[in-house]
Amino acid sequence: MICQTLFPTISHPETPLPKSNMSQDHPLRSIIPPTLLPEPILHPDHQEISREVITYLVDTWDWPSARTKKAFISWNLPEVVLFMFPTGVKSRVKLACEFLLLGFLMDGSVFPHYTQKRKKKKEKGKKLTMFIDHFDNQTLLQNSSTVSRLQLLLSSPSTFTPSNKIESMHSSIFTQFLSLDSSLPILQTYISMLQCHCLSDRGTNISSFRTYLSFREIDVGMPICSELMYWTEPDLLKLTTTQREKLRPLERIANYHVSILNDVFSFDREWKAAREQGEGAVMVNGVMVLSEELGVGVGVGRGVCVGIVRGWETEFLGLVEEMGLEGELMKRAVKGIERRMAGAEGYSWRTRRYL
Repeated sequence: MICQTLFPTISHPETPLPKSNMSQDHPLRSIIPPTLLPEPILHPDHQEISREVITYLVDTWDWPSARTKKAFISWNLPEVVLFMFPTGVKSRVKLACEFLLLGFLMDGSVFPHYTQKRKKKKEKGKKLTMFIDHFDNQTLLQNSSTVSRLQLLLSSPSTFTPSNKIESMHSSIFTQFLSLDSSLPILQTYISMLQCHCLSDRGTNISSFRTYLSFREIDVGMPICSELMYWTEPDLLKLTTTQREKLRPLERIANYHVSILNDVFSFDREWKAAREQGEGAVMVNGVMVLSEELGVGVGVGRGVCVGIVRGWETEFLGLVEEMGLEGELMKRAVKGIERRMAGAEGYSWRTRRYL
């Protein structure tokens, strides 16, 4: 455990993790040992931010059905962002929340995480898993067209004229980001993530767990979350290039930690959804990849993934100790990376998204 005195006192009060019976009763509690990381905390303005972000997306996004809208609301997705960036500037955290959740609705991050057969007809009497994400309901050509338009928006925001709801929402959020410092790299990384959904072989040419980690890190936007951590706390933008490079190994561990632990929590639901889609659905999940690579059942594979995740925590804490942190900003940055891991896990224990 990293010594609490290593980090400076935050200027505003921290919000303790609310009580949740769901966490203690979670079906995975028996196979996932306690984390080595500190208890996650929520942003002090989490209730206000969450309410405003949910209201904005519910009222603005084109929902395919009332059921999908209800599911989205029940998952309380703003909470994962408010767990990951609990010490950020309120206005920036709110914008980051809107941005990440719009990306969530756009890309394939909504369960199930696999490449589905497109335009599959529903079999009589069979209830198929619902989809919320936009890209998984479009053709690759349509996805490419959407991304091309968003690239045009980013390159020429002042002259871009939105032609649909998606472009209008992105135009609004991009404009807000670009009015603030150090925002362009975040938006460029976002476009790169969306481009993953324009590839015909997305998620089908993964040869090992190592290659999966690299794929998953980009596919779910971990580099975006990493950059947003610094962006939501403007003081951290003062870190030099050399200091940021020193933090890269810690950021990479955090990205892997969040990605694979998410796969562990979501596996059962994704497995069920892939089976409902039938032949042709390619499941993209680290538990499945590692199980196939090792030649073991998915139960064993999930256990190995859990062990790897907790091992990354040990490695993270060891690296921090070896680094010999110097300066308040570096200490705050490391604490922020640590909270990103702890916060993502805290949300996973509390949400109904995977149950």
